[in-house]
Amino acid sequence: MKKLFISTIVSLFAVLMITGCGDKEVKKEKVAYKYTTVQVYEQACIKCHGKHGEGNPEKKTPALNDRTPAEMAQDLYDVKNGGTGFGGGGTEHEVMEHNMNKLVDKGYDYDIDSMAEFLSYLAKNQ
Repeated sequence: MKKLFISTIVSLFAVLMITGCGDKEVKKEKVAYKYTTVQVYEQACIKCHGKHGEGNPEKKTPALNDRTPAEMAQDLYDVKNGGTGFGGGGTEHEVMEHNMNKLVDKGYDYDIDSMAEFLSYLAKNQ
């Protein structure tokens, strides 16, 4: 019984060594965007969401500077992907989803994580 236990442990250890213990590096594909995150915000977002992401109640545009980068990334993911974000059920961003398609057609696409970090930077530097 003891030999079976030891051989099972050795076999498991060998498998983990061969597979790298599941620490395989996930390589994110680099996408070349036409504009930088800052350019996208300044040219396409600022007129509705404000210089510091504060939003505009008159235009019914929400503040973007009141969330953590992770929360903002989830919202941006939902906007860009039609509500198929991490939370799974729908989205409250229908108007922006429509606008996002038009912006992408004009070349104003962006990396979600970079935009979320930029919006966090705006919030801290008001």
